[in-house]
Amino acid sequence: MRLLRAFFILALALTALAVQATHNRAGEIIVCHVSGLTYEATIITHTKVSAPADRPQLTIHWGDGDSTVLDRELPYQEVGDVRRNVYTGTHTYGGPGVFTLYFFDENRNAGVLNIPNSVNQPFAVITELTISPLGGNNCSPRFLNSPIQDACTCMPWIHNSAAYDPDGDSLSYEPVACLGIGVLPINGYLFPSQMAGCNGNAYSIDPVTGTIRWLNPGTQGEYNIAFRVHEWRRVGNALLHMGFVMRDMQVTVVACSNQPPVITQVQDTCVTAGTFLAFNVQASDTDQGQLVTLTALGQPFVLPSSPATFVSPTPGQSVSGIFSWGTNCSHVRPQPYQVVFEARDNGQPVELYDYRTMNITVVSPPPTDPSATPSGSSMLLNWTPTVCTNASGYKIYRRLGAYGFVPDNCETGVPAYTGYTLIGSVTGSSTSTFTDNGPITVGNTYCYMVVATFANGTESYASVEFCATLTRQVPVITHVSVGETSTTTGIDTVRWSNAYDLDTLLRPGPYQFQLYRGTGFTNATTLIHTSGLHPFLAHPDTEFIDLGLNTQDLAHVYRVDFFGSGGSDFIGSSSVASSVFISAEPNDEQLTISWALNTPWINSLYEVYRDIAGSWTLVGSSATNSFTETGLSNGTEYCYLVRSTGAYSNPGIPAPLLNFSQELCAAPRDRTPPCPPAVQLDNDCETPLNTLTWNNPNLSCADDTYQYRVYFAETPTSEYALIGVIVGAENTSFTHVNGTSVSGCYQVTAIDTVGNESAFISPVCGDNCPLYTLPNIFTPNGDRINDLFVPFPYRGVKAIDLQVYNRWGQTVFSTEDPDILWNGTLNNNGEACPDGVYFYTCVVTFARLMGDEALVLKGYVHISGGKDSPKLN
Repeated sequence: MRLLRAFFILALALTALAVQATHNRAGEIIVCHVSGLTYEATIITHTKVSAPADRPQLTIHWGDGDSTVLDRELPYQEVGDVRRNVYTGTHTYGGPGVFTLYFFDENRNAGVLNIPNSVNQPFAVITELTISPLGGNNCSPRFLNSPIQDACTCMPWIHNSAAYDPDGDSLSYEPVACLGIGVLPINGYLFPSQMAGCNGNAYSIDPVTGTIRWLNPGTQGEYNIAFRVHEWRRVGNALLHMGFVMRDMQVTVVACSNQPPVITQVQDTCVTAGTFLAFNVQASDTDQGQLVTLTALGQPFVLPSSPATFVSPTPGQSVSGIFSWGTNCSHVRPQPYQVVFEARDNGQPVELYDYRTMNITVVSPPPTDPSATPSGSSMLLNWTPTVCTNASGYKIYRRLGAYGFVPDNCETGVPAYTGYTLIGSVTGSSTSTFTDNGPITVGNTYCYMVVATFANGTESYASVEFCATLTRQVPVITHVSVGETSTTTGIDTVRWSNAYDLDTLLRPGPYQFQLYRGTGFTNATTLIHTSGLHPFLAHPDTEFIDLGLNTQDLAHVYRVDFFGSGGSDFIGSSSVASSVFISAEPNDEQLTISWALNTPWINSLYEVYRDIAGSWTLVGSSATNSFTETGLSNGTEYCYLVRSTGAYSNPGIPAPLLNFSQELCAAPRDRTPPCPPAVQLDNDCETPLNTLTWNNPNLSCADDTYQYRVYFAETPTSEYALIGVIVGAENTSFTHVNGTSVSGCYQVTAIDTVGNESAFISPVCGDNCPLYTLPNIFTPNGDRINDLFVPFPYRGVKAIDLQVYNRWGQTVFSTEDPDILWNGTLNNNGEACPDGVYFYTCVVTFARLMGDEALVLKGYVHISGGKDSPKLN
């Protein structure tokens, strides 16, 4: 950048000797990937035909140190006093990076009101190109609307450049100053809002639509404005900035009384690829006799495949045009297409405009005709592929039971609020099957949706929900209930249902069960029961009472294995199922009972019972995994158990399924700290002194606060250290200074009578207003007046490093003490230094909130009235 600026300083000097060519009115640079690391750039300028200057060639600088002279394309276009010039060239970069392309040309046209001395200002624009393996190849935004515009004094001026990105990247807009010498913002440039206005002078550009509004120009003449169009690309979950294009454009304001036309508001929409979108757009003008011409701009009209059309009506005072677009799958992309509708009146001497923008998102249709077929412990899914053969694959989602999801008009994919979970994906647009190997549970109904995906990140509408239930070809556990709570004699009762859907011709009997147990919630590996053989599926041995357990401290989990052919043919296993295991969290006058379990069925209700006078009494219920009972007495023991109520989604399995937890006893105790005090800091950096004040929590959110702790950290990222303890809830202030520094952050916590401490919240922080100055004379003559070289009163100083030299450069004194205290002798050893001037350097380290800050002081001090001494060697 330093080389660039130096180059332009030289260019400026040469320009002062050159004949001033005054013709540039507007321009931009657009760039697009060709192949590999090769990119094509196009400079577009709009110049005055009436100006003597003309540019058959321009030089583009590629942003990597290289430049190329570009020839103007022929023929160029001329309309009135505007010539449109196009210069195109290619360049191969050495590798990835962020490159700022630019061109500059002498000069702008004369008389631009918001550019001082515009006739002597170069015209320059820049474009930023990002070449990144992560972002991929890139083409910059380009414009469909002219940068040469007219406006009326005291009337709204509205403009839209109709920018679009050929890659489908998202665009955002920001106003910037015009560039001149050194390709830097022009010194003294004024935005339109800084110029004289008429009934206001607001100037803005919509960051999303790009519509510019100037309300209202006040002075006739030419103005130049500039803005950047940024492009953003989503890669995974990241939004990458791919660069920007800067456009510099010119607006000519003339006197007129014309009112601009008005377009009726148009609404954003989504359309399914392969369908036809058509709607009317209306515009009108309040000026009697004015005729409105209604047109449309935007990328849909320049697409290579099935572009949109707009039937412009015959100009009139009130008109209606027809937008039509036969969409197809090549139009599918994440970002919407922006369409800009333009209404232009025929007012004289200036035609005024109105613009309306709308976004049209083209969405892929969903896969159709989906189905789910049970197969053992798996589910086979099938669907008819999407008609969009440019899809890259499919995502498959599952949930237990149906949700009833019907997507809104623009709602693509499967939203999280439906409770569906992504379980897998497949590649290829023609793929139409997926096998769900679970884990899924026999006895439950599972529902699915399928979404088509695209390489650009787009997702189709979701398919319809489709559901199926795994057939009961293995046993289904229905009951794991604690019957006795004990560390040694606990009891669990386990029940299961037979495999009634098994094909007995393929898997004949006799049949047998093996029951396994484990501790916890997931793995059952210990064989505890083997049933007898039975010739039929309706095996009568489907219950087991498990004795001698530690049900007080442990949950237990069970699994049933199923065998045929007299026990030699392993058919399959049930899903595991555990007991309900509860725990208690005591707090101030309350107990929170929580529970954990792992069951293949869905539990919809948990009922909490408490032992009241020897009878288990229902005290509450919950649909979640916890319940809090309040109004209890601290230190008193209370005993609880929980009953769960659940069911499989298969109506053929009996319901409800009722299971009890173990019994648990606990006593409430105060574990609730006071609420954090709200702290205020009076940061007096001149005294210096920090004064902290805060509220008494006993007056609002607590009743047993009895002391406070004050913590301090030198910076917001430093660890906090305890610096004070204040006893008494009514004592709500504290003063502190860290040496001479009041820089740092504070936390104040409240402590209750049992030692609960409130949490840290947002700290309060103060900073120094540091001061350190040195005198330029002292008189070490022993009269106790100005005998020492010391600083003036200082503050915020953490350390110093002072070196004092005589006129021969020899060190006569040094210290790290901020008070210095030099008595005028050699290193304070009693050997007097001669009267005269001594030079010093002093590195002062100030304590600041965001970290130490160094200041170098250089100066001199005069010793006067001291004693003569031999000159130092």
